[in-house]
Amino acid sequence: MDTGIKVGDCMKSEIIKISDSANAFEAAETMMKHDVGSLLVLDSKKEPYALLTDEDLVRKVLAKRKLDSTVKQVASKPLIGIGPEADISEAARLMGKKKIKRLIVFENRKVVGIIAARDIVDISPSLYDLIAERERVR
Repeated sequence: MDTGIKVGDCMKSEIIKISDSANAFEAAETMMKHDVGSLLVLDSKKEPYALLTDEDLVRKVLAKRKLDSTVKQVASKPLIGIGPEADISEAARLMGKKKIKRLIVFENRKVVGIIAARDIVDISPSLYDLIAERERVR
């Protein structure tokens, strides 16, 4: 069921980045400072390759008491993405299938944005079921 709404129309184009050598505390502070739930992770060549989410920090750092973790150790990889011309229903299906809450938006192999499940639900609440399927599978 296409909505006629493109990913590029509702994605966030400003993505906050962090080096994979940063520690978990620096990542949490950066998320708090910018009021975001995820950070694009860059390698030593400044190339993006992973996404660090607030859930990564809770599940992989706090819950396991690994407070000395680096971003590289706990970030989610590889990046899972979608194109800006894709319909948001396709994004919702992909999130449900991959059991994730965020997709990186790629255009010509370059990161141009990020779209979260929350963004999709805010625009089209009927797509919630596609995203929520991941919860029923667990």
